[in-house]
Amino acid sequence: MRIMDISSHFSYIPCMENLIRISLKQARTVDAVAKARGLDAAAPVLNMTQPVISRTLAAAEALLGVTLFQRGWGGTEPTAWGDAILPRCSAAVHLIAKAEDDLEALGGVRPNLLAFLRWHHLDALAAVSLRGSASAASGQLGMTQPAVSRAISAVAHYTNQPLFRRRRNGLEATPVAGRLSLLRDELLRELASTDGFGLHAERGLFGRLAVGLLPFSGQDLVAKTLGILTGSNPELRLMAVPGSYAMLAQALLRGEIDCMMGILRAPPPFPGLREIFLYEESFTLVAHKNHPCHRYATSMIDLTNENWIVAPHGTPVRTYFENLFRTLGATPPAQTCEVLSFSDAEKVILHSNSIGMLSYSNRHLADLPNDLKKVDVDLPHGRVPIGLTVREIGDVGAILSRFEQILRSMLDG
Repeated sequence: MRIMDISSHFSYIPCMENLIRISLKQARTVDAVAKARGLDAAAPVLNMTQPVISRTLAAAEALLGVTLFQRGWGGTEPTAWGDAILPRCSAAVHLIAKAEDDLEALGGVRPNLLAFLRWHHLDALAAVSLRGSASAASGQLGMTQPAVSRAISAVAHYTNQPLFRRRRNGLEATPVAGRLSLLRDELLRELASTDGFGLHAERGLFGRLAVGLLPFSGQDLVAKTLGILTGSNPELRLMAVPGSYAMLAQALLRGEIDCMMGILRAPPPFPGLREIFLYEESFTLVAHKNHPCHRYATSMIDLTNENWIVAPHGTPVRTYFENLFRTLGATPPAQTCEVLSFSDAEKVILHSNSIGMLSYSNRHLADLPNDLKKVDVDLPHGRVPIGLTVREIGDVGAILSRFEQILRSMLDG
């Protein structure tokens, strides 16, 4: 039986002062919070209170010198550093669970290791297994003999199985102790390093960028920019979050996203935000190239009875659309479909008998899909500013600065 041979193979590492070791409690907490996407949701899984979870994560972050979690769009989410350390923490949780399985098979009793096991338990166990006594182990560990004995007693309690047999020349490890010593070696490979797991290594930009996508405007530019960023900065965590202005503005103010891209309000309607102008687009009517409106329409009045694809209520596009008809003395026509994505709106227009009002740059208008065609109707005062909306207070940061730089380079190119 494989487990029975483990007790003769101990690889205790005496010099631990240069190693950074994430505690087993910290590893379990990181794994649970990431999976639950929140401290409150992780609390029943960990059987901890939210304040204890917060302190445990803070201790791990202080040990590693990085921020592991941040408030995000979908709840508490790992930062890029959290993403880097999470696989190790999850692997450690799996290793402990596997050891519980093996010990249950060995002794018929399933131990409770995951919630209670600590490094000093495993260190004491491995040292006593190697040295043959608690007194010899205490000198190697820099612990008192009673402290070593208490650690061994705690592990024996958690496993509910004997760990050592007394012999004339000292203590002999049982297969249970051998499996736990092997577990210690496995956990050290996952949770111990001399450099903090390289989280500070220079590998390009490192962190998160979450961009809120306002309906229609600039969405294709954001997609291209994120593609360039991730190609040259593989450690970046990138997110594109579509939504309404009010929803994204509140997320921006809470720090859940880093900026919004789309039509600027000039000025922003929420305090604490500022706008960065990038370029202009024009409100434009488009329809399938075979739509009859291309033959008869000379003004907006001619299109009153058509089906429309326009952005939702409260957006600049929708406001312009309704005001345009009111200026002409007509009631704004009912809208048959609302779509938040620019590419989806174009697809709906292509596969329907609807006319769409979208905003296009000159370059984007020149690259219309083959079966879409601009409706040749004048739209007065239809130019709109496009740009980024960011928090008014605080440093923009290297990642967002680089994002803006790439955006501008594509606009200039």
